[in-house]
Amino acid sequence: MKNKIRFKIDEKSLFLGTYNDYKKGQTATVSTPLNQSKDESKWRTDILALSKYNCNIINPPEMLIHQCQSASHSGNNIDNIFVFDNILLDGKKLKTESQFAMYFKRETDKFITKLDGTKGINTHLGRIKLHYPITFNFKSDGYKIDNYDVLNCIMKQNGGFAFVVRGFEYYEDTKTLNFITSLIGPTGIPLSTVFRRQKGVGQKLMIDPNKVVDNDYVVVVEQNPELAGATNVSYELINKSRAENGKLGEKFIYELLLEKLTEDSELYHTSLDFPQSPYDMEYIENGEKKYIEVKSTSGNKPIFNMSSGELKFMEKYKDSYTLYMVTDVKADFPKYKQYTYYDIMKMKKEYPSVRFYA
Repeated sequence: MKNKIRFKIDEKSLFLGTYNDYKKGQTATVSTPLNQSKDESKWRTDILALSKYNCNIINPPEMLIHQCQSASHSGNNIDNIFVFDNILLDGKKLKTESQFAMYFKRETDKFITKLDGTKGINTHLGRIKLHYPITFNFKSDGYKIDNYDVLNCIMKQNGGFAFVVRGFEYYEDTKTLNFITSLIGPTGIPLSTVFRRQKGVGQKLMIDPNKVVDNDYVVVVEQNPELAGATNVSYELINKSRAENGKLGEKFIYELLLEKLTEDSELYHTSLDFPQSPYDMEYIENGEKKYIEVKSTSGNKPIFNMSSGELKFMEKYKDSYTLYMVTDVKADFPKYKQYTYYDIMKMKKEYPSVRFYA
């Protein structure tokens, strides 16, 4: 499509539906630096180009500019404000009456006040960021901007899952903003279990290694050649095998899909970055998002478990969902079968455990 712009934002900068279990701080940054490097070739020209599109507000009201500046502790200039009426969620119309807003903010103070009260040179002078505050709200002069309401509508429409915004698309012909999102777990998921990579804000919001992450991979002791015949099999050994099977199975299916799909499909290995996601991979097909779940075993029987979160997700996205079952995952040539939601619901089911709340 002509007159289309697509850009990623910092991975840890815009998300909703998590529970902040950190003792202090660790919140979304709600901005992406655009000219942080002295090397201009590394500037985010893809985002800076947004100023050339018709979502850029000409002569914005002074009160709207003031609202953009209000949360800053240093001098700044609002270079551009972008307001969006028509909003899509991963290519589908978002049900909302609110507008979403972003803006370019440029630092203008030559000096800053340090924590000890002394003055220092502002090394960020001239730095520009794209801001998209979660709580940004402006309802005056004909505007109905409410970023938080838009994000809440996203969570309602996606089935009540916590999500992260990975980027945006803007279509100038239809004046439409498309949110590119990934689901990162159930609503209320502890923030310390969400982000795996040291990307975006360095060590900020990294997964707590002491928190248990259950990827729900299949391990059947009597099927597993490494565990078969063993006595006193420890949970540690089972979990190690489970994790190995899962990684091998996902790698196998990811490479398989890379060969089958085109580059336009934008295959993304979601669970590699967000281990609590209710699915493993996602891609685009004919403008529609498709979801992939991978189950793996080193045995030869296609038996798999599903968590309640995975089951809820599958039921919500039943027509866009495929499960790949990989058997003999540690063999030179693993085998696999793929199942739709409707195939899975016809399968024999067992309930080997029940959770009780005392």
